[in-house]
Amino acid sequence: MSEEFERLFGPLRGQQPPRPFALPEAVRRRGRQRSQHRALATGLALVAVVGAGVGGATYLAPADHAPGPAASQTGMTAPPARTSTPAASPSAARTAVPDPGPMNLSTLLLRPQDLGPGRWQERRPTEPFSGDTWHWADLCAGYRSADYPSLRHQADVAVTGYATGSTDYLDEHLHRYGGGWGPKALDDVRRVLTTCHGAPPSSGTSGGPAPDRYTVVASGFAGDEALLVREEQWYYDGDTLAPDPRVTLTAVVRVGDLVGTVMFAPDRDEAYAKAVAAAAADRLAGGR
Repeated sequence: MSEEFERLFGPLRGQQPPRPFALPEAVRRRGRQRSQHRALATGLALVAVVGAGVGGATYLAPADHAPGPAASQTGMTAPPARTSTPAASPSAARTAVPDPGPMNLSTLLLRPQDLGPGRWQERRPTEPFSGDTWHWADLCAGYRSADYPSLRHQADVAVTGYATGSTDYLDEHLHRYGGGWGPKALDDVRRVLTTCHGAPPSSGTSGGPAPDRYTVVASGFAGDEALLVREEQWYYDGDTLAPDPRVTLTAVVRVGDLVGTVMFAPDRDEAYAKAVAAAAADRLAGGR
């Protein structure tokens, strides 16, 4: 038997492996990496299972469970109210949004009787949020979210819209801010309008983008604070800049930490916009 082994394996003596064996430290490092990957995969699986369990527990909560934020009249689900926990780190506690308490924002939105003559029918707003959840998101090339700290203190939002006929309409966005952040939200509106104010283009210019221009034409006419913003949307008629812009008005009204933004159809004038903004302020006063 020993002679047979010698005949079979003798030629292998002195041969080098096809590639060098890994050093012991490299083997240990690969082992640690595999262990970490395995732990990460297990953790993700546990998160998925726990998340499913939490969803089921929320759905099956007893009737006296505290209600979540109200959904808007258009079917849009409002962001959940933020809550803090005793285990939160100091940095997390400083950035948490104070919860102003439960409130059904849909009861504070404008109603058809607030809008004047016409057969006003509720409709879904034509301006969905994209990016930051306010009307002024990405208003111009100089827009940056970090410049507007109130955005991080939005506690709830609701939207609605109405139309009478084919060309007359308005939309409303209603935001609730964390305690004390309503006035700062108006400051941020002023800041974004200053940043994106723009200038009217030269008459007859052809080529290049047609800019928009934003101007505050009135303030302080409703609620605790109010702004009426005129937007000039310049456009080209063929290759020639149109002599006059398309003009729309937007009213922003604040009552406490509630801020309503109402966007009007192009044919509506300043007197009408102020009257509707005053009605919106009266609605908001009911939720002060």
